Amino acid sequence: MAQLKPRVFLAGARLVWRQQRALWIIYAANLLLAIAGTRGSLWRMGKILNHSVAADRLVHGFDLAAYSELRLHPSMPFEASRQETMFCVFLFVIFMLFATGGLLRTYYEDRPMHAGTFFEACGENFWRLCRLAIYFVIALVPIGILASVAGVEFGRIDRRSISSYSSFYFLAVAIVLLAAMALSARLWFDMAELLAVSEGQENMWRALKSAAKLLRGNFFRLFWVYLRISLVGWIGFWLGLHFWMEHVRPEATAQSLLVSQALIVFWLATRLWQRASGALWLRQYEPQLNVAATSAPEPPIPAEAARLEPASS
Repeated sequence: MAQLKPRVFLAGARLVWRQQRALWIIYAANLLLAIAGTRGSLWRMGKILNHSVAADRLVHGFDLAAYSELRLHPSMPFEASRQETMFCVFLFVIFMLFATGGLLRTYYEDRPMHAGTFFEACGENFWRLCRLAIYFVIALVPIGILASVAGVEFGRIDRRSISSYSSFYFLAVAIVLLAAMALSARLWFDMAELLAVSEGQENMWRALKSAAKLLRGNFFRLFWVYLRISLVGWIGFWLGLHFWMEHVRPEATAQSLLVSQALIVFWLATRLWQRASGALWLRQYEPQLNVAATSAPEPPIPAEAARLEPASS
């Protein structure tokens, strides 16, 4: 194990760049579903603001009072399209579950992406990944419970403590620990998905056990790769938001659209970067697993079975 040092951090980024067609397919699906999910709200807001002086207060800046008036309008432009929005979010989740099989196969094999093999892998692994997604939601329940407990404790410390720093430090530590737990769970299930796709495992409990066994001696190495990519994603996203707020005028709708879509592409790319790095690491690690399996001593044959075995001619 010590001699294996896969350099997958930058190699994963290069793999995403080489297979960038997958990124643009996911972005196109996200854009189309976002347009479909918000079309009703945009139409209702247009009917209100096209004949209102409050439009200027929202186009040339952000006026909280004008925004509150728009939310409280009798036609309820934000609430009217909630069902459409949630349905489009659900469709995007289903699309990602369907596309993940082909995506992981493409990253694992690192071959040019062809429609036939891509969609074959998508259909072959769809129900497996659906089952893993259900298990992942169940695994997040304890983390959600801990997050709610931390929120209650934060409020109690904030009310009783004389210094405001006590609650701040508690919140910072709680956020770091909960984020580490969520990232660890994400890493575990990502490796289970990779094993299910690369080895064709049908039993998802077995895939989760194999992933846990795989991570037992390599957790910190892979966690460090995932953590660095996450930090790059958060820092890049924050810099993009800062540029948007400080250097893009509110009335420059074309520039705002360009910056917002660039941030979405960047965020999707960092997530695919994690998946590509995991696939590269598994591909480099599997030869050691095969060597270990072939070098393992065979179990001894019982004497009774040896006597019953026919002699070779």
